[in-house]
Amino acid sequence: MLAFALGAAIGPRWLRFLRARHVGKRLNPSEPTEHASKAGTPVMGGVTFLVPIGLVTAGFVMATGAWSLLVALGVGAAFAVIGTMDDLRTLVGNRGASGLSPRVKWAVQGAVGLAAAAALSLSGLALVRVPFVGQAELPAWAFIALATLVIVATTGSVAITDGMDSLAATTGALSFVAFWVIATERGNGEVAAFCAIVVGSLLAYLWFNAHPAQVWMGEVGAIPLGGMLAVTALLAGEPFLLVPAGIAFVANAAADIAQVLSVKLRGRRVLKYAPLHHHFTRVGWPETWVVQRFWIAGAVGALVAIWASRW
Repeated sequence: MLAFALGAAIGPRWLRFLRARHVGKRLNPSEPTEHASKAGTPVMGGVTFLVPIGLVTAGFVMATGAWSLLVALGVGAAFAVIGTMDDLRTLVGNRGASGLSPRVKWAVQGAVGLAAAAALSLSGLALVRVPFVGQAELPAWAFIALATLVIVATTGSVAITDGMDSLAATTGALSFVAFWVIATERGNGEVAAFCAIVVGSLLAYLWFNAHPAQVWMGEVGAIPLGGMLAVTALLAGEPFLLVPAGIAFVANAAADIAQVLSVKLRGRRVLKYAPLHHHFTRVGWPETWVVQRFWIAGAVGALVAIWASRW
């Protein structure tokens, strides 16, 4: 509730700041033509939820000594910097509408992911549970490799999904709700509290991102959101539950990979457009249908993740 209140208070002020400075997004030529009317929409709205997450979590850490959450905050802060740099290159009036090159972003995400994975390992985290199989304690090198992969993959998947009004925030909130419930059932108050903070902050942001969006999350929000979700799953010892809990992100990433491979290997597309949410608009679904059906799928995935966590 505190995170929601802070986000609700920050949102209007941040929106006025962005509008006053004409911080509007210039659409990438590769984006669907039906998005042309959205050009100039204020971007970098992710600040609306990142600030409450940072402030409330920092207060919680100081009050309880939940130092492991600083890894999540560190990942969020590092990714917010690269996201800001990317967003600033896509503003109306700038030539670099495509933002930072994918190679640069992947390199930075890999470096941050490796540092975060090493920090988690040094903190003593080594247990990973595979649903329906059991729990295993990994050697440090194996845990670091797995954690780095999880952070990089989740970050990229969430960033891909940020392409429609409310899509990334609703599906992201559902993923954190799943881990909130799982952590609560296991008595992991630190992870549960962090999930609650993120959900409250995202709900405040959604007030301004509801269709038609007054502001977009931007890379400054999408990349940190994915990174913090990955660290949350690792802290809970359940990285494999990211598949059902983040089913919207997994589906979008898988569709994107399939599209690229099909074009390179077969010379033709398997989808009308990638990522997957844009494909559905090309087959005639209104944007609101796509978003609502994605978060319905996300809700079902969250329930599956909660169920699978008990086996």
